[in-house]
Amino acid sequence: NPFSTLPVSSVDGASTASTTYPENYYTSVENPFSTLPMSSVDDASTTSTTYPASYYTTVENPFSTLPMSTVDDASTASTTTPANYYTSVENPFSTYSVSADSSTAEPTETPSYSYQLTLEQLNAAIPDRAGSDSCSSASFPDECATNKQALPAINAALAKYGVTKRSEVVAVISLMAFESSNWLYNTNHWPGRAGQGTRNMQMANFNQEYATTLHPEQAAAVLASSADPTSDDTVNALRALVLNDNDSFGSGFWYLVNHASAYHDTGKIAEDSLDSFKDYVQNGVGASWDDARQTIWETVNSAISA
Repeated sequence: NPFSTLPVSSVDGASTASTTYPENYYTSVENPFSTLPMSSVDDASTTSTTYPASYYTTVENPFSTLPMSTVDDASTASTTTPANYYTSVENPFSTYSVSADSSTAEPTETPSYSYQLTLEQLNAAIPDRAGSDSCSSASFPDECATNKQALPAINAALAKYGVTKRSEVVAVISLMAFESSNWLYNTNHWPGRAGQGTRNMQMANFNQEYATTLHPEQAAAVLASSADPTSDDTVNALRALVLNDNDSFGSGFWYLVNHASAYHDTGKIAEDSLDSFKDYVQNGVGASWDDARQTIWETVNSAISA
């Protein structure tokens, strides 16, 4: 209890902690969970049980697993994660991870850790984009990304989607590297298929679902303003919503978890197995095999250590 001068005890759970406060409770420190000023009140039982509106927005309650929210009264606090939970703070008492977009937050537990890459690993995996000037000669410079630009977006996606297995990281990065020509392209240029894009080079139907999931209000506005939801202008507008770095580099991991779940956390994408990667490409993604995919996978697999 940070509002007491009592020493730390061996109490393991807040649920077993006594609700009795020491006599010097209010005289020693301001209680941020009360609207009462510092005083010589000796008995906490006389204080109101109503918490001020700023309760959760100003400080984390160390005795609760509830995340920060704008709940005014602790007695009505729900265990449902508020919309701003992922955009505001990491809850140290939860296995939820921070996300950049609250619209995708779901009250389901994720692993308490995720695989994270270093810039050295990514530079070795995608050497074409290791240099700061490696996009200078790109045909579409606005679409090209260096590894330094890609790294935080990839690591954010790994945490967001709970990807913890090295073999899956290798598989998805290899897939995206092939599809985007090592981060050169963010949209399909040949043959110029409308709606196709992201580093995963997803088709329009997947990008519509992806955009609707991540940016529901914006996607709804795009669809509402269009007479034909399948028109090139409409699917391109939906695609544009997910071309930012976080969404674009996160697309491959989103697809793995949401559309190829049989390959996620099941061991089906095995360690150091080209055959299982080939199986994922052909049967998990539904793409054709090309020997160039093997070359990329071998480089990525060698670069990313366990």
